[in-house]
Amino acid sequence: MEIAQTEVFGPVLSVMRYSTEEEALSIINSTEYGLVGGVFTKDLNKAHRLSQKIRAGQIFINEWFAGGVETPFGGFGKSGYGREKGREALWNYVQTKNIASKLS
Repeated sequence: MEIAQTEVFGPVLSVMRYSTEEEALSIINSTEYGLVGGVFTKDLNKAHRLSQKIRAGQIFINEWFAGGVETPFGGFGKSGYGREKGREALWNYVQTKNIASKLS
């Protein structure tokens, strides 16, 4: 299904049927994008298990747009590089240097 492979912005809800968790993860993770996703279920163990396996920068469980400025934001794949907000955003302003010297 094309909508599952396209980065869509705007108020859009895609609903697809699946038979197993493995099939759902295959559909979810087969896209080149991975900005935000949501898991809606009564089973919180399942929600957390799936959230760990979904390749996206931000996952919401049973809600949408949770978190605040202190939580990192950014995508996986073609949905972005680096992180905005949160402590992780500070790495955009750090330059690491390696200086090696032979002492003998």
